[in-house]
Amino acid sequence: MVSNMNPSLGMKYLKRFQDCFRTNEEFSKNVDKLGILACHVSNAPDLDPDLSQKLLSELDSCDDGNPKIKQMKNRLVKAVLSNATGIRGLYMLGKSLAFLTPSDLSNISKADLKDIIKNLGFSVQWTRAQMRCNKTMSGKDLLALKSVAEGLPRCAFKHVKEILNDTEGMKNIAQRMRNGQRMAMLQELLGDVAPSLLVQKLSGCLLGSLPLSMLVEANIVSLDQVEDKTWSRSQAAFLAKKILNGNKFWYRVKKLRSVMQGITCEMIDDVSDSDTGDMGQAVTEDPQWLSKRQAGCAARKLFASLEKERADYFKTITEEEMKTISTCLLLRLPPSKVEDLPDSVCPTLLDKIEEADLSSLPQRSLSRPAFTERALRCLANGTDLSMLTEEDVSRLGPFLCELSPAQLKLMAPVLNSSLIAMASCQQIPRRHVADLVQLVNETFGDPSNWSAETMEELGALVLLDDNKISTLPNKPWLKDVLYFLKSKLKHTSKALGKKIFDLTTTASNAARKKRAAEQVTAEMIEELGMNNVYWSVEQLDGMSDQTFLATVETLGDVPDYNADQLAVLKNKTDKNLVPEITESEVKQLGCLTRGFSSEELETLPFPLDTLEETANCGWNESQMESVWKGASKYNNLTAKQLKAADMVMLSRFICGLDSTEIRQLGIDAFKDAVGSVGSVACSYSKSQELKRLAVSAFGNPNSWDEAQVSELGNIAAGLDATEFASLNSSVFSFISKPCIALIPPHIFAGLNVDQLLSLGPDNAAMVTSGQQAEMTDEQLAALERAATGSTDQEQRTDHSGKNKHGHC
Repeated sequence: MVSNMNPSLGMKYLKRFQDCFRTNEEFSKNVDKLGILACHVSNAPDLDPDLSQKLLSELDSCDDGNPKIKQMKNRLVKAVLSNATGIRGLYMLGKSLAFLTPSDLSNISKADLKDIIKNLGFSVQWTRAQMRCNKTMSGKDLLALKSVAEGLPRCAFKHVKEILNDTEGMKNIAQRMRNGQRMAMLQELLGDVAPSLLVQKLSGCLLGSLPLSMLVEANIVSLDQVEDKTWSRSQAAFLAKKILNGNKFWYRVKKLRSVMQGITCEMIDDVSDSDTGDMGQAVTEDPQWLSKRQAGCAARKLFASLEKERADYFKTITEEEMKTISTCLLLRLPPSKVEDLPDSVCPTLLDKIEEADLSSLPQRSLSRPAFTERALRCLANGTDLSMLTEEDVSRLGPFLCELSPAQLKLMAPVLNSSLIAMASCQQIPRRHVADLVQLVNETFGDPSNWSAETMEELGALVLLDDNKISTLPNKPWLKDVLYFLKSKLKHTSKALGKKIFDLTTTASNAARKKRAAEQVTAEMIEELGMNNVYWSVEQLDGMSDQTFLATVETLGDVPDYNADQLAVLKNKTDKNLVPEITESEVKQLGCLTRGFSSEELETLPFPLDTLEETANCGWNESQMESVWKGASKYNNLTAKQLKAADMVMLSRFICGLDSTEIRQLGIDAFKDAVGSVGSVACSYSKSQELKRLAVSAFGNPNSWDEAQVSELGNIAAGLDATEFASLNSSVFSFISKPCIALIPPHIFAGLNVDQLLSLGPDNAAMVTSGQQAEMTDEQLAALERAATGSTDQEQRTDHSGKNKHGHC
C-alpha cells in the first residue's frame, strides 16, 4: 500500500513475496495481492485473461515513465482482449484501453465506443492515432468525448453553444485541446454570444485563450466580474490597468489572485509609506502569481518605508517586526542588511528560511549566498560549521541546496547526510556543480562502483555531470534506477537520454547475438520514445519494413533527427507509403515529413487543423514556406481568407507566408489570433512584417501598454531600433522570455539604463552573449542589476561567483 518505493527495495520485497509460493502457477494466482510491488515485476508469467485483468488493475497506480510498465500492460491487454466479449469485456480494461491499437478500436461498434469514451472520461490517455479513429463522432457528443478532444475536427465545435452553461464541462474539454481548436471553439461562440456573457461562463484554458480585443468588448468594470478566475498574463495586465490603476487602495482588495500578474512596479511605487505593510501582505497572498520583478519592487518599497521609520531598522529589528514581513519579500533583503541582522532574531529567521520558496528568487540573486551564510552563523553560533548536527542542517530548508562544496567540507560530521539530502534539490547553483560532483566522488567513491541503493540516493547529483553519466556501468539494474531518478527531475539532459538508449539497445543486442540480422525492433522503438534520435544511420537502414510501419507514429514524434537520419527514414517512407500518401499517413509521419523535399512538401495533404502537431519539428524557413503552400492548396485557402482560428492552427507555419501574404492577413482576425501568433519565432524579416501588421492593429509601439506587449510576444522582436527604444520602460518585464534572444544585438544596444533595469530578472537572464557584446559598461551594469534583482548598487561579491553572463 506504499504509494512509492525505490526500485531496489521494491525488487527485494517482490523476491520475498515470490518466495512465499512454491510454484509460478501459485504465484500467478496471487497477483491481485501484489499492490505496489506489481510495479517491480520484470517479466510477468503467462497469465490467463482473468489473471491478466487482475494484474492490470494492480498496475494502475504505477508510474508509466518506465517503459517496462507500458510493455507489460500492452501484453496483458492483449491477453484480456483475447477473451473479452462485448462492451462489458472492454470496460474491464479501464484506462488500459489506451493500449488498444487503432485497428482494435475500428473493430468496436461506433455506439459502444461512444459509450466507453463517455463513461471512462479523462482516465484514458489516448494516442493521436486512436483519437483520429474517433473523429467521425458527432459534435453533439462533445461533453461525452472530452477525453478525445484533441482529436476532434473543427466541424465538431458547431454545437458548442449547447453546452455553454456547463462551465466545468467546457473547462475539461478545452484542457485537452490544442490552441487552434480552442480558438475555433471561441470563434463559434463569439458568433452568437456577447463577450460579457462569455467572460462569465468561461474558465481555465478557454478563458485564457480569449483575445484581448474580446476582453475590451466585455466591458469589465469591477473585480466582482473577474475574481476566482484564472487569467493569462496579458489579460491580467489589461484587467489590472482597467480596474485597479485608478484605485490607490488596490492592495486592500481581497482575491486578486491571477490578476496579480498584471500589477506593475509603478502601481506598487504609488502606495503610500503608511500602507506598505498592507501592500506587502497583499502581493504575497498568492505568491504563485508574483513575478520576480514584482516581488523585487514590492520588497524595495517596503524596505525603504521601514527605514524611514528607523534608519537602522534591520540592524535593530525585533523578532515581532520580522514576523510581520512576509518570507517572500524578506528574501529580497540586500546582502549588507542580511549580514547586519542581529543574533536575537535567529529563531524567527530560521523559521522563515526553513519554509522559504526560492522559486521566485532570481537564480543569481546576491541575497541567496548572504542568507545561506547568515543561517549558518545562526546555527553554528559563530563560524564553526563542524559543530552542526543533522537537525541543524534540516533547518536550512531549501537553502541547503545553496551550500557551496567549500562550506560542505567544513561540515564533516554531517557531510554524508547533507549530500544525500541535496540529491532532492531541484536547483543547484551552476557555479557549484563541478566541485559538488567531485565532492560526492571523494565522499562515496566512484559512481561506477556504487550499489543500486547508493545510486538511488545520490544519482540525481551524478546526473548533473554529463561526463559522469556516460561513464556509468551497464549494470542490469541501472536502467530502472535511471527511469526512477528521471521521474523526479524537472529537467533532463541529452546525456541521460543517450545513456538510456545505450542501456536499452546494448541489453537487447546481447540477448540477440545469434539473431543479429535486425537490431532495431518495434519493442525497442516503443520503449525508447524520444530517445530514438540516437539510432545510427546504419541501424535505421537495417530496420525492417514491418517494424517501420508498426512504429511510424512513435518515430514521427521525434523532432530532432539529423539530415542523414531523415534521409534513411524518408527512404523507408517511399518504400512503404507511396505512391500516394493519405491525410491520415501525413499525420502519422509527424516530424518525419521534414525529410521530404520542398517540391514534395508542396504536394502533401496537410489538414490545417492538425498542423500544430508538427509545428515544433525543427523546420527551416524554406520548408515552412513549402508546407504553407501545400496546406494552402490542400485546404483551398489564401492568406486573405485566413480567419483567427486558421492563423492559430498554422502555428509556426505562419512564418511560411511571404511578405505580400502577411500584409494580406485580415486585421481583425490577426488581432484575435495574435496571442498565439506571438508565441512563434520567425526570422527577423518575417517578424518585421508581422510587426507592421501589429502597428496597424494596435498603433505605434510608443503607445503599447503592458497587456499588448505581453500579447504580442515574439512579434516585438520585429521592431526596429527607433521603435524598440521608444517602448515605455514599464513594459519591458512584460516582453515574453523567448522574445529577448530574437532581438538583434544592435537594436538591443539602443536601450537606456531604465529600460534594461525594467527587464526584470527573468528577461535579463535571457540576454545572449552576442547582445551583451554590443553593450557599454553602463548598460552591462544595469543588466547585471536586473538579472540579480538587486535593489541597490551593491556589486556581486566573490562568494557568489564570477559568471557575469550566467542564465537561469
